[in-house]
Amino acid sequence: MKLRDKVIVGILILLLILLHRYLFEAKEGFFDNSSDYTKLKQRLLTDLGPYCKISEFVRNQLTTMVASSPDTSINKIYTDVYSCSDPDARSRLSCSPFGIGPNRRMIYVSCDAYTKLPDWSNDGRSTIALMKITSDLPERIVREAEWFSMIIKKLQDALETGANPPTVSPVGTTGSIEGFNGTCSADAARIQLDKQSAASAEEESKSCKIPSASSEIARVNALLDSSQLKQAVSKMNGLLAAMVKLQSDLEKAKNGTLYEWQKDPPKKSYPQFKGGDRSASFTFSMKQNL
Repeated sequence: MKLRDKVIVGILILLLILLHRYLFEAKEGFFDNSSDYTKLKQRLLTDLGPYCKISEFVRNQLTTMVASSPDTSINKIYTDVYSCSDPDARSRLSCSPFGIGPNRRMIYVSCDAYTKLPDWSNDGRSTIALMKITSDLPERIVREAEWFSMIIKKLQDALETGANPPTVSPVGTTGSIEGFNGTCSADAARIQLDKQSAASAEEESKSCKIPSASSEIARVNALLDSSQLKQAVSKMNGLLAAMVKLQSDLEKAKNGTLYEWQKDPPKKSYPQFKGGDRSASFTFSMKQNL
């Protein structure tokens, strides 16, 4: 056999070895990642279940509050909480000098990111879904657990106040709420932000590297193993019981079956809203809906 033929045969053998190794590792990685991903998907549902139920409840209450103000951004309310710029910030440990302090980069992330992951796919979609679970998850739940507790307490106080409503003549409320008026509509603002986000993402995609599925699975599991997250989630179990009771009482109040006076109601007063931030208007709105 000529030297040239030997070289060609050698190259072909090397290519076959490399191809076999690639196919074997790809197949092995596929099954490993698929199993680990499925386990993680179920773990997210289990570990974050109580948190997500309360998160949905609070989100629904906020939606009710801002329904009459299309320029209001619920996400901005969350941003104020994360950055400790809302009026109740001083009452939360995470915003105190002894806490973790304000986070001005944190933005709202829907529980869908944790509870509605797609089924395993080897085309990268599963990896991208996991990438949407930000590494600040433990801190986020710590902050929201404190805030949720305050909201539930405020609503409970509002229900207790509703048991003995004032009987003076009702007065009107002001038409504007400080801090809720924007310079453009919500649709226009969303389009503008989407364009900015798309341009930013396109620029980043030129130099970024997509992580492997296995590394993302390990990262999210490490987040769920965080003692900070576990402690915050444990508080959610107690809040969940209070939320279920509160949810039932709110529904009864709206249906007119919670209080004795609702059977033969006297004139109920509607105090004038004197302005304030989103937190104040949220509390005011919920009291008005009782």
